[in-house]
Amino acid sequence: MKTIILYSILISAFATVITACSKDDVQTPPDLRFPLPLFTIDTTADVFIPGEDPSNFLGKFIIDMYYGAAVKPLKVDVVVIRNDNRTDVKTITADVTSFPASIQVTGTQLTTLFDSTIKLGDKFEIGADVTTTTGQKFEAFPVTGSPYGADTTALPGSRFSIVYVTTCTFDKNSFNGQYTVVRNTIGDADWGDLKVGDLVSVRPGTAENDLVVVAYPYNTLVYPPYPMICQVNPVTLDVIVPRQLIGVPMYSYPYLWAEPGTGPGTVNPCGDAITLNMTLSAVYDIGTPYSATGILELRK
Repeated sequence: MKTIILYSILISAFATVITACSKDDVQTPPDLRFPLPLFTIDTTADVFIPGEDPSNFLGKFIIDMYYGAAVKPLKVDVVVIRNDNRTDVKTITADVTSFPASIQVTGTQLTTLFDSTIKLGDKFEIGADVTTTTGQKFEAFPVTGSPYGADTTALPGSRFSIVYVTTCTFDKNSFNGQYTVVRNTIGDADWGDLKVGDLVSVRPGTAENDLVVVAYPYNTLVYPPYPMICQVNPVTLDVIVPRQLIGVPMYSYPYLWAEPGTGPGTVNPCGDAITLNMTLSAVYDIGTPYSATGILELRK
C-alpha cells in the first residue's frame, strides 16, 4: 500500500513538471541577443585616404544592426581611433538611433578630431559605442578586453568596425617639380657635388614608369645637361638607375656615367620623396677617373 501511495505522488509530481514545461513552451522567450553594430563601407565614396592630399578624403559607410530590427539599442555613438591607440577615442557622430544609418567622414574632420596632420600610413578604425535599452554602455574600443564584453569575431558575416588607411598609388605624374637634396653620400668631385639644400628638377619620363632627374652637374648654367633616367617598379616601389651617360660631356666638364649602386633605391608613391642608390663615375679628358657609390635623397 505504501508503495502504491509513493508511485502516486511521483506520478503527480511528473505531471506537474510536464504541465509547467508545456506552459513555458507556448510563451515567447525574451531575446537575449546583444544589439551588435554592422558596418558596411560605401564603395561609391573613397575607400582609402589619399596620401597626396588627405583633406580631399570623403568616406561613406552604413551602420546597421547585426540582428536586424528585432534587437536594437537605445543609441550608438560612432567613434574612431588612430593607429590602434585605444586611449584616444574620438566621436564622429553621436546619438544614432535609426538604422540603417548612412554616415560620412572627411579628411578635414579627422584632422580636426586628432588635432594633427594625417600622414602616410596612418590607420583610422571606426566603430560604435553601444548603449542598450537598459542604459548600459559598451565600448567599441575598450582599453582592455574585447568590444562589447565578449568575443564576437566568430559570428558569420559580422563586421563591427571598418578601417581607412592613408596610402598612395604610384603615379609617375605625381613626381614633377623642384626637389630638395636632403642627403648625399656619393662623394665630392670636380663635376659639381650636390649639397643638402640644393634644388633638383624632377619630371615624369616618357616610358610608363620612368622618372627623369636633372641633377648633374649641378653648377652648369650654360648647357642643358643630359638627364638621368630612373626606372621605378610600381609594385615594390624600388627604383633603379640604369647605366647611362648624364651631365654635360663637353669642355671642362667630365663625362659622367650613372649606374646602379649596391641595391635599389625607393620612391614614396605620393610623389614627395625619392631615394637613389647609385654609382657615379667621372671620366676626364685629362686626369684620374673618379667613381663613388652612395645615396642621393630628394624631398619635395
